[in-house]
Order: sequence, then C-alpha cells, then structure tokens
Amino acid sequence: MVMHGTNQKSALLKAYRDTNMNQDFSILSQNHDAFLLIDLQGKVEYASHACEPLLGYSGDPLQQLTLHKLFISDFLNQAHTFFKGREQEKLDNFDAQVQVNDEGILDVNVTSIPIFFEKAFLGSYLVLKDITSIKQNRLTMEHEKEYHTLISSLFRVSEKQATAAQLAAGIAHEIRNPITAIKGFLQLLTGENVGNKIYFEIMHSEIDRIEAILKELMVLAKPSKQKYERVNLQALLDQVVTLMTSQALLNTIQIETQFDFTNRWILGDSDRLKQVFINYIKNAIEAMPNGGVLRIHGSSPADGQVRISVIDQGSGIPSEILKQIGKPFFTTKENGTGLGMLVSWQIIKEHKGDIYIESDSKGTSIHVKLPLLSQE
Repeated sequence: MVMHGTNQKSALLKAYRDTNMNQDFSILSQNHDAFLLIDLQGKVEYASHACEPLLGYSGDPLQQLTLHKLFISDFLNQAHTFFKGREQEKLDNFDAQVQVNDEGILDVNVTSIPIFFEKAFLGSYLVLKDITSIKQNRLTMEHEKEYHTLISSLFRVSEKQATAAQLAAGIAHEIRNPITAIKGFLQLLTGENVGNKIYFEIMHSEIDRIEAILKELMVLAKPSKQKYERVNLQALLDQVVTLMTSQALLNTIQIETQFDFTNRWILGDSDRLKQVFINYIKNAIEAMPNGGVLRIHGSSPADGQVRISVIDQGSGIPSEILKQIGKPFFTTKENGTGLGMLVSWQIIKEHKGDIYIESDSKGTSIHVKLPLLSQE
C-alpha cells in the first residue's frame, strides 16, 4: 500500500518520533526541556517529561491532546492546526497562553522549530518556557515607568505654576500703583465735565477690566486665607443660577437644572466656589453663540463626594486646545486673561476637589467633584 500526502507525512513523523525520542537522539533534554512534537493537524505526537509538571498532565493524556485543547484559542489559527499569524515551516519565537490542567492559564514563551525529512515538512517542535515571573516584572517596570512619567509631569506643572505665581505677583505690583493714580485723576476729570463723556466711560470700563485681571493675578500669586464654613450646595447653586439666568436669556440660552442638594453640605468658601461656577457657566454661554440649552446636573455617588456638571451645546473644544486649558495665560478669547480656568482649578484643589473636562462636536462638559461633609 502506497501512502501519499498527509497520511504519508504523518507516518514519517511517527517514524521520526520513534527513532529520535525513544532512542534519546533528540537535540533537547526530555527531563530539562519542556517540549512537544506536533503534526500538521495540530495533534501532540510526543511530550517530554518536563511538560508534565509545567502543564499539570501526566505523559499519556498529554499525547492525546491537540493544540486546540492545550492553547488558548485566541492564539491559534482558524483551523486550530497552528498559531495565528505564524508560518509553521519557519523557525519562530513568540508568547502564548496554555490551559494548565485544573489550575487556570499559564503564560509561556514558545519556540517553534520545523521538522523536515527529504524536503518534506512533517511537523514542529514546540519548546515551552514559563514566563509568568518575567511578565510580572515587565508589568512592574511598565507601571514604574508610568509612575515616574506622572511624577515628572506633575513636577513640571508645579514648576510652571510657581513661575506663573512669581510673574503674577511682579506684574500685579508694578501695575497696581500707576492704575490707582490714573483712576484717581480720571475721576477728577470726569467731575469737571472736561472732554467727551463717552471717552471717559470707555476708560473707566478698561480700567475696571485691568483691575479684574489684577485680582485674578493676585489670587494666582498669593491665595488669600479663606474662611471655611459649612456651605449648603443647593443654596449656593441656586444663587449662581439666579445670577446667571439673565445673561443666559440675553443670549437665547435656557438653563436647565437637575440636582437636589438640599441636605448636602461641604466645607468651603462660598464666595470662591460661586466664582468657579460663574466662570464655568459664563464659558458655557460664550460657547453657544447661536443659543441652546445649558444643563447643570448634580449627583451624589456613594464615595463621599458630590459631582456638579456644567454641560453646553457648543461646537466642542479641539483636542489640541483641550490639552492647553488650565495653563497660565493660555486663552482663545479675544479679551481673555488666560487665568480664569487656572484660578478655578486652584480654588477647587484648595477645597480638596477635582475637575475634569469632556468635549466632542456636540458640546463640552465640565465636571467638578467636591468632598461632602459628614452628616453625623
């Protein structure tokens, strides 16, 4: 009887196995090297003694297995005869996972060595190595790298903020005195009714704007001591919404609220917290030049914090700009100072809270998290 194709190769592989393994001619050590001999259908034709403690099987059951029963299927090709994306007729090395008998999954490194006989490809050696500890060390190193990257990033931010604070203090000091003098003389001139009244109004308006910038600079440079007290969030947000409703209506924007913080209290400075939410609502109004709905949502997750979200229907913030928000003096507004978001962030941090921003083409959401006071 003449055998051809797969049957012939299977018979040749068995002959190779009997010649090399049983007579100990193998290039690998049966006791020290965990290796398998597989045929073209992915069936295990031989397993070394070192496979038994590694895979949790005794010799006979191992030689009745297929790749599909031994390896996690995500690593195998569609026919389960070899590994996905790998050429069986070439020497290869890669990582995979095996199903250890009754003990779960094991990470292994696989070295695949093709077996040829007179140019006919018969099957493969699969040399297995446990890489659990190597993989854990690799993950630890990655986590340490991420940690050091984060620390370096925070350090750079801290340095920038310290530099900005020093710069802010110097600018505020140099500008405050001459502005006070200019404002005084302007009031005298206004009282004497000399010149065009409209010009004086413009100058007063611009000086007020300079003073507003100076206030923000001084908050950034040297935060004043705050008087922290029990603050009812419901009352605080109601006051902010009442204050901003008229400005919203002037811009054809409707403010919708969805929160109930009647019995929710935090420890903080109500005036500075109002400053934060007024700033966020003003930004949301400016983001909707064509009108729309501005939503203010609140929730109390079971983590001892509250979350207040200001959600607009603007065109969103491009990702490259979103990364810049909060950096000193960065602004996209024609008359912006580039300090509003930074000051707001600093105020929330002083209250042991956190801020994060989400944005896409449908709008922007600013989420503020603050710790609740114990209700005891």
